[in-house]
Amino acid sequence: MTRISALQDGLDVTNPDITTDEEIAAFHAEYERTGKGRLDSFEFWIEFRPDVLKRHKARSRHFFGDEAARYPVPIQMLAIHQYAIESFSGGIGYEIRLARSNGALRSDILDTLSVAFIHSGHAGMYATRAAGLELLRDYVDPPVTQRFPDGWEVDPAAFDSGMDYSTREASAADMDALMAWYERVLGEVPRSAQFLAVRRPNLLKAYRNRYEHAIRDSLPKQMLPYLLLNHNVVTGNVDGIREHALLGRAMGMTTEQLTDAVTMAVLFAGVEVLGPVEQAAGDVLEL
Repeated sequence: MTRISALQDGLDVTNPDITTDEEIAAFHAEYERTGKGRLDSFEFWIEFRPDVLKRHKARSRHFFGDEAARYPVPIQMLAIHQYAIESFSGGIGYEIRLARSNGALRSDILDTLSVAFIHSGHAGMYATRAAGLELLRDYVDPPVTQRFPDGWEVDPAAFDSGMDYSTREASAADMDALMAWYERVLGEVPRSAQFLAVRRPNLLKAYRNRYEHAIRDSLPKQMLPYLLLNHNVVTGNVDGIREHALLGRAMGMTTEQLTDAVTMAVLFAGVEVLGPVEQAAGDVLEL
């Protein structure tokens, strides 16, 4: 395990009850160096209770394992995804700037926002446009580097169920193809798919059309279960947790990678959201 420094973004988080002017200056310099800008949430606590900010920041390195520390882009995409769903415009802009400083391509961000739109509705995209329009219009891709872990690969056809999307109506052949895909890839059919296959098959087909084609340009296939596992942990959706843990396994994700997606939910919703995870997918995650 990598030794974790006492300093987090310039703050000595091992000494929360004393905060020096030098620490505050170093904290601001770190955020300005990466182009992230000052966050209102952090500036509030710097002024009134720096110990609260220090204890908050002390968690930051513990959300994820060593591999994710070496490859920060997936974590930034995860944050963009969740902030878009939450319609948090300040967080969207912040994470876009941070992601670029860590090597993300504009297409990485657009693929991520395409996934987010599945759950965000209009509110999330209004917030995304407000925060990200100029950032994305003016975005200059950094030099291409290895942004994702070894073994993560771009494969836009990875989720192809075999349904015929040239027609909007769901045929019996479409439903057979989808059920076979679930059985082949996940080993079981999610209850949501079972419900819609009987009651609203056209809706299920339309949903899968979005789901299968959300990632198009540069995100590896592993990012879809990574993003959606995290989101379903945040919302406490046990069926979604299981479905995307199984999908992550099918895409070759490791226990550490799946656990990163799970534990990052604490950032957005607190430790209580982890309660359903073992119930839903303990066997999958090997907890």
